[in-house]
Amino acid sequence: MDDIINVDGAEYQTNLTKKYELSKNRKPPQLNKSEIRAFIPGQIVEIPAKKGKTIKAGSNIISLEAMKMINEITLDSDVVIKDIYVNRGDIVEKNQLLVKYSLTEKK
Repeated sequence: MDDIINVDGAEYQTNLTKKYELSKNRKPPQLNKSEIRAFIPGQIVEIPAKKGKTIKAGSNIISLEAMKMINEITLDSDVVIKDIYVNRGDIVEKNQLLVKYSLTEKK
C-alpha cells in the first residue's frame, strides 16, 4: 500500500508492508498488574523500594541502566512491594522478573 507522509512540509511517498498494516490493528499486550519486568537488558543501579514498604505513585521503584541511560521505573498507583528479585549491580535480561507488588486498597 502506498502512503504519503508529510514531514516538515516535505512529502514523501512510502510503500508500507503488509506486516505493518496488520500491526496497526493489533492490541497492545496486557500488562501484568502485579510485577515489574525488565523492558530492556541492563544493569540494576539503584533499588529505593524495600520489601513490605508502600511506594507512592510516581516514586522510583528501581533504576535500570541500559545503553548509557538510567531508567527510573515507576508506577501510576500506590503499591506495596511484595518481593524484589534483583540486587544492586545485577545484570538483567529483557523480560527478567525484577519486582512483585500489590496495589494498595483505596480508602
